[in-house]
Amino acid sequence: MERLRRTIRPMHAFPVVLATALAAAAPAVTPARAATGNSAAQYSLAVTRICAGALLFDHPHHMGTRPDARSVARDIRASTARRLARVTALSVPSELEPLSSRWISSQRRLAAAYARAWIQIYDTIDAARTPAQRDGLAERLHELVHASDPLRLAAGSFGLELHVPDCTGGG
Repeated sequence: MERLRRTIRPMHAFPVVLATALAAAAPAVTPARAATGNSAAQYSLAVTRICAGALLFDHPHHMGTRPDARSVARDIRASTARRLARVTALSVPSELEPLSSRWISSQRRLAAAYARAWIQIYDTIDAARTPAQRDGLAERLHELVHASDPLRLAAGSFGLELHVPDCTGGG
């Protein structure tokens, strides 16, 4: 039981550590073509103003129970949805419409993946009862944390083309 507490206790600090790391790693991005004043640059700048410095979730949460994990997951989806609603209200230059649509869709899928992973991480820790289960916990948690990496990379490539940052707050 003591070993499980050593695993769960850091999970209480995880949101603070994650938010701090994301804030430090996500400085405001200046679009490369902003100086030209074209509509693509204006769109990129407007999206950047909305998404730069985004946090994975907006509100503090209790940790330690499955309902707490579900609350965090709801907040992850909702905070991204609020930012993306502001993005979709922007006027998109016609040449960027297909790419912008794919980027927005990827951001929604990414937020959903982060939310699912949050609950799966809680469930995995909660289910680790035997010494063998606890011994495999770090590897399983690593897998869960990195399961969304391919989607994150795809979303990031769309973001690079648009010159906009991640809007989920997850990286």
